[in-house]
Formats: sequence, structure tokens, C-alpha cells
Amino acid sequence: MLSRQSESSRISLFLLDQLLLAGAFAGAVACRMDLVGQGGFPDLERCARLYLVAAPIMAIALWACGLYRSGQEPLWPRLTTTLEPLWGGLAAMAVFGLTRVLLYPAHDMRPVRYLFLGTSVVALMLSRLLVSRSSRRFAESDGSERLLVFGMSRRVLKLLATFQRGPHPAVKLVGVTADDAPADLGPRLPLADALALLEQGSVDQVLVEAETLEHGLLQQILEIADREGISVHITSAMFPATNLVPAWQRVGGVPLLGFVAAELPLGARAVKRGFDVAVAGLLLALAAVPMALIALAVRLSSPGPALFVQQRVGARGRVFPMLKFRTMAPDAEAGTGPVFAVTNDPRCTRLGALLRRTNLDELPQLVNVLAGHMSLVGPRPERPEFMRSFKERIPRYAHKHWVKPGITGWAQIHGLRGADTSLGERVDHDLYYIENWSLALDIRILVRTLFYGYLNAA
Repeated sequence: MLSRQSESSRISLFLLDQLLLAGAFAGAVACRMDLVGQGGFPDLERCARLYLVAAPIMAIALWACGLYRSGQEPLWPRLTTTLEPLWGGLAAMAVFGLTRVLLYPAHDMRPVRYLFLGTSVVALMLSRLLVSRSSRRFAESDGSERLLVFGMSRRVLKLLATFQRGPHPAVKLVGVTADDAPADLGPRLPLADALALLEQGSVDQVLVEAETLEHGLLQQILEIADREGISVHITSAMFPATNLVPAWQRVGGVPLLGFVAAELPLGARAVKRGFDVAVAGLLLALAAVPMALIALAVRLSSPGPALFVQQRVGARGRVFPMLKFRTMAPDAEAGTGPVFAVTNDPRCTRLGALLRRTNLDELPQLVNVLAGHMSLVGPRPERPEFMRSFKERIPRYAHKHWVKPGITGWAQIHGLRGADTSLGERVDHDLYYIENWSLALDIRILVRTLFYGYLNAA
């Protein structure tokens, strides 16, 4: 319904960000020169060359941080928040610093970098304010899309309330055909008048409550809208309340409405994978010696191998071998079969209990990340033996498999880990992560995991 407006706002915001960031960089350079003079400072040509190299990388970084993410909500609720400009400013400063190291390693530009952090945050906040104001003025000049509604239900009322929420009305209601529509909703139109408006092309969007219309009328509305090039949106109780994304396509000339998994877009998956490989490789290099010492300690402290390999369910329900340092005796489940581990599990060895408390037993999963089985951040994978029961008991449980499982996740940093926490709450947190993914969110989760570890670790 609002895709054209929200897409236009995102494009405008992106372009304005790039323009104001260039101004912010020029302002940072000018401030630095005013403070210390030009002597000993890189010339302006070198600064310009540096920014031209950094600018496209910076644009990709801002996109990866979620500043231009599309979604079901219109853009305006996030336009004036301070977190987006702050994340954007930090990303811009980081890109500038890395580019400077690659191009001019002998020059110290830290003062410019810190000034650029401040000016870029101000620039990003200003661009959001300008886009918000221009959107409001656009609506006030009758730029809202004209909406015609056929039928009425609680779903329609909820949709209309959503469209009208915000600093400006996203749609202008030109008429409703239902006699039971609230008096203050908008003009009520006889069916014949509404169809005439549609045939004249005097509306931009049509919202249809399919439950209250005859099939023949719905077909008539679609035929007129098709001829006039008008978008039609249909709501109905027969559409399930689901996190699956509706997708319309034609197969062999036959129209087909599908509900498909809401996987991350290809570009987002590529950014996430690149980040995983870079960080996991670095962490493995740094942790190689500690991991070797832990492996030796596990072998010496109890009989059995240092590594424990267990089958887990990953993306799209595919099973993979997950690695951990062994924390229990090799035959820990010989008498019980597959069971959940719990806090202070008596089956753990003394060293194993320490590894589980500090989460060091998870370090070998960095290899799983490099192998492509897992991501650094994502829903924690479960064992295949528990899957069927979980799917039957927990609504939307299988949706967590739309992304790769992670070593840590949104649920884990909120203390939801182990058999003594709510599986339903864990799934809710996992789905929130999937629906709101950005590289900035991954970094936030990793930082919290690094400094605070898993809460309630089992």
C-alpha cells in the first residue's frame, strides 16, 4: 500500500545522506585546519581523494547497518531517532579510518576522524529531519494517495488506522462503500458511484474486504483496476495470520498466490556471510593457542576425545555436525537417550562445568561458521530428536530455520538459554531478530556476548 512512498523516502534519504556526509567531511577538515593551521596537515587534494575512495564503501556500510531497511512499517517512525545517526556516524568513521590506513598509513588523521564522527551524526540527523518535513509538506499539498475502500471489517479499520498514523497522512480516503462504516471514517458511497470513480481512474489505490463482497463483484473490481492501472489490495479472513510472506506470480499463465519463507534478501545474506567469515577467521587466529590448551586439558581431565560432535538442525531444516569441546563423559546419554542439558548438569565433568559456565565450549563452532553451517549470530540450533515435538508445541517454531543458526543470538543475550528457560520466549526473540536483522544488530549482540557472556548459561 505504501511501497511507492516508503521507497521514495528511502531513496531520498540515501541520496541526502551522501550529500550531507560529504559536507560533514569537508566541515571536519575545515575545523581541523582552523584549529591547527594547514602546516603539517595533508593537502586538500589528498583529503578529497581519500573521501572519494571511502564514500562508496561508506554507503554500503550505512545500508548494512540498517539505515535504509525496507519493511512493513513506513519509514517515518525511525526518521528522527538518534540511534540510526549514531550507528551511521560510527560506521562512517570506521570506514574513513580503514581507508586512511590503506591509502596514507604515514599520516595521522585521528583529529579529523573524531571531528567527522560528530559532524556525520549531525548530518544524518539533519537529513532525517529534512525528509520528514518534506514528506509532511508533500502530503499537505494533496500528494497523498487516494484510497477507495470496498467493504468493511475490523481488519480494514486497523489498516486505515495504520495508514493514518504518523506525522502526515499516507493516504487520503475518498470513499467507503460499506453502510456499517463508522460515521467519522470518510464519505460513504453507493456501490455504483464507487465503481464509477474506479472507472474514471480517480483513485490511486483500492482496498477490498473480500469477506463482504460477492465473487462476481471482486472480479469486476479487478477487471476495472487492471484496465485503469490501479493497485488493488485484498484482505480476508481466509488469509492466515502468518509470518510467511505472500508472493504473487504466474506459472504457465495461471495466477498463483503463495506464502513463502521470509528469508533475508540475497544482498543481506552476502553482507552477513562476509562479516561472519572475516570475524570468525580473526577470532580463530586469536583463539588458536587457548583452544589448543583447552583441548589438551579436556583430554587429560577425563577419558574421551577433546571435541564433541552432535547433529543439529540448521537453515532450511538441514542437519549438520556441530562442534563443541566435550564437557561430559562420552556415554552421558547411554541410559537416558537424548535429553536437555540443564544448569549445573550433574553429567558434566569438573572442567566441563567450567567450560559451560564461561561458554568456552562453544569456541569450536567458529569452524562451523567458516564451513557455512552456522553464522556468528542467529537462533541457536536444536537437535533433530526434539524438532517434531517443538514444531507441534510452539507456534512458528520452524520459522527460526529461515536463517543460519548462530553461536550467540538475541535470545541468549536476554538470558533465554537452556532447558530451564521458556522455549516460546526464545522463539519469539529469534523471530524478532530475523525480522529486524541488520549488521548493526549483529555487532550489538556480539559486543554484549563478548563483554557479558550468555546470561543464565547452561
